[in-house]
Amino acid sequence: MKKHIFLTGEIQVGKSTIIRRFLLQSGLSADGFMTYCESDNGGNRSMYLSAYSTSICSDEMHLVTRNAGSQIIMTEDMISIFDVKGCEILNNSGKRELVIMDELGVLESKSVFFQQAVMRHISGNVPILGVIKPKRTEFLDTIRAHTHVEVREVTVENRTEVFAWLSKQYGFAMSL
Repeated sequence: MKKHIFLTGEIQVGKSTIIRRFLLQSGLSADGFMTYCESDNGGNRSMYLSAYSTSICSDEMHLVTRNAGSQIIMTEDMISIFDVKGCEILNNSGKRELVIMDELGVLESKSVFFQQAVMRHISGNVPILGVIKPKRTEFLDTIRAHTHVEVREVTVENRTEVFAWLSKQYGFAMSL
């Protein structure tokens, strides 16, 4: 087994759900980070960064908003959020059985310190379970090409099989 597993696939196919259910059923402890979205009544979706153990919306962790017309509005300090708050989260991660990285994508492209913190974990000893966008950037391609990383595509059709495969990789027999 490779040390780190990243799930990839189109939006809303169940990648994060697989990770949450896997952690719930396996009982493994995890730290790391997650990004999550919240919608308002006007059809706007805002994305936030958070430590994996919490999903508290706060303006200081607000990354980007997609308005009802699908226009993306990035916050002025998005890079700083990754490079300061994201690094803080990652620097305090790796003390449990798994590091969660849900998800890595294109927003981090200019966040050099955050990228370095991610790569330190990938070179480390604590297994990573994460999600990586199926986009092409130098950062994401470097992660995919790392010798300790295995990437598994998730689709609506194969997500049950991916969950079973993931469970087997960690020595569990579980079903989605």
